[in-house]
Amino acid sequence: MMDKKTTNLEKVHDLLEKKGVDKRKQSSTLAEILGIKYNSAKQKLDGKRSISLTEIKKIYRYFNDSFDGSRDYNCVFVMNDMHVRCNVDVDPEVVETIKADENYAVKDGLNYIINASQNRKNANAYRVRKLEFLPAPKIAILDNDADILELLQSVCSRFGIEAETFQTKDEILKVMSMQTFDCFVIDWLLDYGENSEQVIDAIREQNEKSTIILLTGQLNQHEKDIGKAIMKYGVEIIEKPTRTFIISSILLNNLFFKD
Repeated sequence: MMDKKTTNLEKVHDLLEKKGVDKRKQSSTLAEILGIKYNSAKQKLDGKRSISLTEIKKIYRYFNDSFDGSRDYNCVFVMNDMHVRCNVDVDPEVVETIKADENYAVKDGLNYIINASQNRKNANAYRVRKLEFLPAPKIAILDNDADILELLQSVCSRFGIEAETFQTKDEILKVMSMQTFDCFVIDWLLDYGENSEQVIDAIREQNEKSTIILLTGQLNQHEKDIGKAIMKYGVEIIEKPTRTFIISSILLNNLFFKD
């Protein structure tokens, strides 16, 4: 029976072969992707050094493929405040001349950004050959204040994020049993003095890595409980009154500009 290390190494070999990388160039290709020396890359491909899960996902993302089977993307299209996930194919070389009737993408780490609002005179711009727009990321918002729900939903719409709102924990728990969300914005204190830890726990049961933004206007009174939630569930805290710029920045960073 193969162990996980062997299985992951085989996945990397299969991916390189599927993407047409010649065996003689696989080590140099891997070295370039991971930012390591050629000898280290060769040892990884030979099974003499381990390949971490983070490195494997980085390799898959480089080739615009998904390691876990989910739909991935390699570019963010930006027009004013609106953000859209997309997949692009670009020319291999940086352009010398910008043409008005073409789209151009700028390299951002392993991904690209197309900013339609800016005149692209960037030295690192690549001509886009193919552009495929993907569905908007979807988040869930739980708060017993209808005005806050309306405000946050408006903010999400402005930035290209689909939001579903809930006023009670029972509502959100019911929907969570039938569908998934990319991110959660959760009010800590609900009606009748009840907190939202049950909801947060259910989120973590579904997904250990989902971003959870915890809203609270009672940090002083509930500092100890909220501190425990930070340690146990890895939530991010925003104090009320709701700071829309901070929330939108966290959402954009997590839902579009991934590492």
